[in-house]
Amino acid sequence: MFKILSMTLPGLPVLASSMTGQTTFDPVKVKQGIAIAPVPLNMSGKDPNYVGYGSYLVNAIGDCNTCHSDGTATQFAKGGNPYFGQHAMENQATYLCGGRDFGQFPSTAPNLPHIISRNLTPDFTGMPVGGDTLAQFMLIIRTGVDMDHVHPTCTGAPNGVCIPPPFDGNLLMVMPWPSYSNMTDDDLTAIYTYLSAVPCVEGGPGEPPNRCQTPVKTQAIADPKNATTVSPEVQLDGSMSTSSDGKPLTYQWSIPQGSPSAAILQGATAAPSVQFSQGRGLYTFLLTVTDSTGKSSSDVATINFAGN
Repeated sequence: MFKILSMTLPGLPVLASSMTGQTTFDPVKVKQGIAIAPVPLNMSGKDPNYVGYGSYLVNAIGDCNTCHSDGTATQFAKGGNPYFGQHAMENQATYLCGGRDFGQFPSTAPNLPHIISRNLTPDFTGMPVGGDTLAQFMLIIRTGVDMDHVHPTCTGAPNGVCIPPPFDGNLLMVMPWPSYSNMTDDDLTAIYTYLSAVPCVEGGPGEPPNRCQTPVKTQAIADPKNATTVSPEVQLDGSMSTSSDGKPLTYQWSIPQGSPSAAILQGATAAPSVQFSQGRGLYTFLLTVTDSTGKSSSDVATINFAGN
């Protein structure tokens, strides 16, 4: 834990923190970090001082995007390549998204793996580097541990995936974590906070599709809810139900125990019709949906029949 102190800078509060000793973020570097961030930042719930100083470390000192974009051809925006004498402008569409191929490691011998940089942007959880917590992020930088175990140590001949001894496949190769591990906890917290503030970008090795979107669950949604009708026949609706894999659902409507019985016409469809057969009362209809992987979910529709 570290203690938070406050200072004042015109236009921006500046944070000082103390752990074993006192570390103060340089207000000039904080402002510079905010100014040079090449993408819009999500500052909601984040200390601007950590975001600003983290940006300074990532963009002015660490040059993280050079490795964690998908290569020099797309690192810079059109008209913004400084090596052409242009004013440098990072390509927002590839900023920190990973995908740069550093070639085979540790040599160009057959069946050795290619080392490809990872996506550092936050996923749908809002946490960077594929959803890592701050503690995990610090462990990665301090020790170089590869949480994803992309390239295990070879136990036999190289197969295009494993890393041959004496290299340790549990560790990140190429990534300069040995030098970054010397950063203070405040430095790493600032970097993590900044990475949490940048926009999510799709793609990157080992990343799932649609990493920026909250995963869709298989969920039954039965309608109507608490409806009243005098018509002897009404239509139910389960069409708003969702499938986790995007494939068609199977539908099954039934009468739960304790509800008056009714006739369900085409009960294996999303929108069957029901006929009330026991007079006035509150009728309940149970919808169960199942996706192609076998995951199921249930919900109920309720109708108060007030007719004759």
